[in-house]
Amino acid sequence: MSVTLADGVVLTVEIGFSTTAGSGTVPLNSTLSSITWTDVSSDVRSCSIKRGRSSELDSFNTGSCQITFANADRKYDPENAAGTYYGKLTPGRPIRIRATPPSGSATGIFFGFVDQWNQQYTNPTDATTVVTASDAFKVMNLITLPSYWEYQVRSRGIAAYWLRLDEATGASSVFDSLQLIKAGDYKTPAGSATTAVSGSSLVANDSNNSAVFDGTRTVAIPSPSILAGSIVNFWIQTDTTTTGSYGIYTFFAGSGGFPSCIGMDVAGGSGTIRVSYTQTQIGSFPGITSTVLSSVVVNDGKPHHIMFGSDIVPGGGIDLYVDGVRATTAGTSADWTDSVTREQFGIARTFAVNTTLTSGIDFTSNFVGTIDDIVGYSISLSSPIVAGDVSTNYAIGNGTYLTGNTASARITSLLTMAGWMSDGTNLTTATSTVQGINTQDKTLLAALKECEAADQGRLFIDGSGKVAFISHDTLAKTTTYNTSQRTFGDSGSELPFTDIEFVYNDQLVKNRAIAERNNGATVTVNDTTSQGQYFIRTDSQSGLINDTDQAMTDIANVRLATYKQPAMRVESLGVSPRANTTIYTGLIGDEIGTRITVKRRPQSVGSVISKELLIEGVSHDIGPRTWSSTYNLSPAPLAFFILNDNAFGVLDTNLLGY
Repeated sequence: MSVTLADGVVLTVEIGFSTTAGSGTVPLNSTLSSITWTDVSSDVRSCSIKRGRSSELDSFNTGSCQITFANADRKYDPENAAGTYYGKLTPGRPIRIRATPPSGSATGIFFGFVDQWNQQYTNPTDATTVVTASDAFKVMNLITLPSYWEYQVRSRGIAAYWLRLDEATGASSVFDSLQLIKAGDYKTPAGSATTAVSGSSLVANDSNNSAVFDGTRTVAIPSPSILAGSIVNFWIQTDTTTTGSYGIYTFFAGSGGFPSCIGMDVAGGSGTIRVSYTQTQIGSFPGITSTVLSSVVVNDGKPHHIMFGSDIVPGGGIDLYVDGVRATTAGTSADWTDSVTREQFGIARTFAVNTTLTSGIDFTSNFVGTIDDIVGYSISLSSPIVAGDVSTNYAIGNGTYLTGNTASARITSLLTMAGWMSDGTNLTTATSTVQGINTQDKTLLAALKECEAADQGRLFIDGSGKVAFISHDTLAKTTTYNTSQRTFGDSGSELPFTDIEFVYNDQLVKNRAIAERNNGATVTVNDTTSQGQYFIRTDSQSGLINDTDQAMTDIANVRLATYKQPAMRVESLGVSPRANTTIYTGLIGDEIGTRITVKRRPQSVGSVISKELLIEGVSHDIGPRTWSSTYNLSPAPLAFFILNDNAFGVLDTNLLGY
């Protein structure tokens, strides 16, 4: 149970054990609130916590803690089969530390995941277990993100198959990326075995390759039932202008398993997409062929997205989208059709639905061009589950998916992709907007830090374990960050500190600022006066994912204005709340970005030194009768200059801020 320390502070240390050994670890695709906690406070001898960063130009580090448990009874020995927690003392367990100040409420001061359970024996009668833990940054650095396209495919949960067509040059077969089974073989038009030719990806934000078809190779599907689905969506690229009808893809569509073929008709140099949906002859019942035609030209040598669905409009029928544009030209004819053989199903091959009549519905030539990412679904597009697939899939492929998102919205999207805990965020709203860039093979942490850098905000794990983000405009306009919350000093009316370190050096002098945008402009600004005093000192930020070049000018100029001259800085501030117990209330609740004031009257010589500062990092050392803390601080601007703002819109009074 929780323990009461000196001064009446209550300390609670809990581990995410559960009733089943080996379960209850990193709660991805779940919630923070679902963790089952076991209170182990009574066994704690001491703990230390460190979160944040040393200065505002450093990256936020992974937060850490170390807890020493009494272990003479081997309760915390992973190899003691008779121990209370045997089988549960594994790395990765959630662990949290909360503190309750006198007359206050419990507040999280650390949340993380156990790294190790070290056994220490100091004498024949005593033993301890030292548990070290890291906050969620460590976990996020272990999570590798898929591409947006892959996430879109897999997140539906209803895909019947997915032919990436990214087999290496020389491969003889195509494999389903969802079921991990062989889907078909590369063949010549005559049916002889051949091999694949791999090309570059047609899908933006996706690193897999595509298959190149030159008219001499196709893919034969020996078991077309694996391609049965109501929806198909894929990408093509071709510059063929020779008149003809080219079969692109043949598969079973609809719950009845009726064959459908998507192909390209080229006439007068323009190539457009046509879908033929057939119900074969059953006994004396005549076969029916429906067609849908798109007017979007696709043989221009550029990637194009195609999505077809059967029975996806009220009352049934078929629907076709090319580059997100719905085809409106359609026709239906009652016609006798021949039975379709299995050998006709496949990719980039001819398809004859009618050999006895000349209705113009056949595709008589093999497709020439590139095909990529054929995804089939077994549910109608009219379902709410995939209602947005048409526009979303096209946007992902053409590179516009998530473009124009704010940095905070992108952070939310990334966390959702990773299955992060739905109640595990504490994000402020950003106004800066970012590009829809590739996530393939990036760690979650790296992708999140791209958003942080673009916004020039602060991204960290707060004391309760939530992913916290303070946007740069929130930092300027929110009371917690732009108004001092309390004052530490050496006067009786101020909160006491134990030690303070002022530094005045050239460590953070930056008189050349470079901001380079991903696939955009590079802006360099200089302050020659500072360079003449301190030599050239460069602040360089590359690969920023902002979606405008103007942002590079803004960021470079602000950073130059802020760091071109040295400033007296409070490097660290030591605090012992036992000297004044009113400190506990603020200290326990302090988070990154909180604004405080520090005053020092050195030997009563000269005027008081007064600095307004932002908290960048905080550490605690806690024992039964001890509590000491250290703040890492950065200078806080007196104000920000914000265009069209009545309070902050007066230049020469306020500091230019991004």
